[in-house]
Parts: sequence; structure tokens; C-alpha cells
Amino acid sequence: MTLRATSWAALALIASTACGVAQAQDWTIKFGAGYIDPRATSSTLHGTIPIEHYAGHVTELPGDNRLVVQPQGTVLFSIARKLDDNWDAELVLGVPPKHDVKFKVSSTVKNLAQIPVVNQSTYLTQQTAARVAAQDGQVVATVKQIAPTFFINYKFGDAESRIRPYVGGGINVTMFDADATAAGAKVYNDGKVRIKTSTSFGLAFQTGLIYKIDDHWQASVGWYTAAVRNDITIKTDNSEQKAFYRFHPSVFSAMVGYTF
Repeated sequence: MTLRATSWAALALIASTACGVAQAQDWTIKFGAGYIDPRATSSTLHGTIPIEHYAGHVTELPGDNRLVVQPQGTVLFSIARKLDDNWDAELVLGVPPKHDVKFKVSSTVKNLAQIPVVNQSTYLTQQTAARVAAQDGQVVATVKQIAPTFFINYKFGDAESRIRPYVGGGINVTMFDADATAAGAKVYNDGKVRIKTSTSFGLAFQTGLIYKIDDHWQASVGWYTAAVRNDITIKTDNSEQKAFYRFHPSVFSAMVGYTF
């Protein structure tokens, strides 16, 4: 299932659930900008790496090498159904942002890249480490994420209040679609790099402030986070590495809403 198809399926399922439990007839749609700080550094990459100048042969990747997902902006939108004057059910979606992923090479690999060459073995070790170390800090992959999140929100104050703080809790689903860059291919020099990631399900929390402009229009600012865990498998023609992300992203939003 594609990311787009998954998002529409999630929207249809959760919106229909909200309709089933809602008693009031008020809907609110919101549209705006979001800034996503993943705060996501992977665990150590474990596995093998192709040996330089020795086709078909691999060695264990030494050291504490990691992948770091970079922040990105996106367009956010949501749909909410009023349950009563204080409670609502909300589905938050967004245009799937594409995050750069940078390679953080360990000091172990960098030191191996500088070792004196005294024989064929140290030459191959030095050359392999130098190939990997050359991509330190480079964007080795891009990931497109989709993260539909369903919240039950509580709004403080009464329905006529101009300013209403809110808090919400719910469920998040996060999926990554990852592709290696040219720099990522250079890390391995071993044919096409294939990246597979798992889907995460976790609890989510949000808080924010709503400013009521009139009976239909509103402006809001908010922040939400979720518990996310993704497993990663990276394969080339002759090597395989595994790692995982366990993180709590920060998503900041500024949105305009319309109630009908």
C-alpha cells in the first residue's frame, strides 16, 4: 500500500469512528504549517561492509556508526469532530515530508582510515575505512514519512471563550519510505542500496492554544509528540546492516481552522 493510500485509509477509518461516537454536529478543519524536529539518532549500525578492492568479500563494520534524521517543515491539516463543549476527536495528517539522513561515522573508523599501511591486510582495512569515513556528515539517505495521529482533546474554558488552551492524547502511526543517495551508495560501493523500515505504533500527546476569531474561524498554535520505534535493514549485493530508531519527535504547528 502506498503512503498516499495509507493516509486516506487512516482518514476514512478514524473519521468514521469519530462520527459514530459524536453527539454534536460541529466539524472543524484546520490547515497550516508544521516544523518537525525528529530528534532521531539511530542505534549503532550492526552488520557487514564490503571490503575495498576485494569484490564479493565483507567485514564487520567496526565502531559506533549511526544515522541522524534531520528536521524538516511540512504542510499540516486536520479534521475534528466536536463531542461536547470541551471534548473533540481529531485526526492530524500532513503532506509527507522528506527528511535528509546524515551519516555519523565513529572515531574507530576514522582512526582505521589513518593507520600506516604495512601489508595487504592493513591496506584493505585502511582503504575500506577511508571509503566509509569519507561520507561522515554527508546525506546518505532521504526518508519520506507519513504519521497520521488520532487525538481525543480536552479544551479548557467554555464554548464562548476567545482563548482556549487544550491538551490531547491518542495514537500515532509512523511509516518511513527510505532511499539511499549517491553518498549512501559510496559508503558501500556494492551495487544498489536497499533500505527497509518497519511501521511504528505508539502513544501521542499534544497541547496548544486556540484563538477564536468569530463563530466559524479560529487560529491555533500547538506542539505534539509521539513514541516512535522503527527498525531498519540496509542491504547491498553482498552486505547487510541493521539498526533501529526509538525517539519522540517534536512537531510545532501554526494553523487556521474553520468550523461548520
